[in-house]
Amino acid sequence: MDPRRGLIFAVLAALGVAGCATNPVYLTKPFVRPQLIAVLPMANSSNDLDAPVYLRQVIFNRLQVRGFNLIPLEDVDAKLKAQGFTDGGQLGATTPQKIGEWLGADGLLYSSVEEFSYMNVAFYAQRAVKVHGRLVDAATGQKLWETEREAKTRLVAIDREHAKRLFAEQLAVQAIERATHKPLRMESFNAVNALTSTLP
Repeated sequence: MDPRRGLIFAVLAALGVAGCATNPVYLTKPFVRPQLIAVLPMANSSNDLDAPVYLRQVIFNRLQVRGFNLIPLEDVDAKLKAQGFTDGGQLGATTPQKIGEWLGADGLLYSSVEEFSYMNVAFYAQRAVKVHGRLVDAATGQKLWETEREAKTRLVAIDREHAKRLFAEQLAVQAIERATHKPLRMESFNAVNALTSTLP
């Protein structure tokens, strides 16, 4: 393959990895971080059933690294299950005040998977993750923070031979990620890191 064509491919791939939306951030003023936060189960607007569990864990890990005081996910799930809630999409049926009371939390982090997709066709491959987050005061129900972020990787092959390799490589990567229960690993980390980095 012409070295220049390989360089073009590499540049396109790098640009795809770097791509990330910059949506506005809602933040109360003055913002006071809740002392103890519960990362609630995620709602899911994507077609991927594994995405909410995986992304929620990534969110929890990133907030923990940043020094947030968090209730363990197992404790959150057990207490919500005792009240009949097992899915993030169900949480709108009750109030933040009730959830805060059940969990003993000062703040509640609601989140949703907006996009979680692979595309691998012909000369083009795309991997995309978009997440939405909202932090609420558990005592008052007041929204403290809200935004969404996304991360995409776009890969473009220049010729037919390269397209075949790209297709096979992406299938292999997807299979490995599924086997290790870490789907869209890099894009998930980048989207979540961009999201949580907007929290003071």
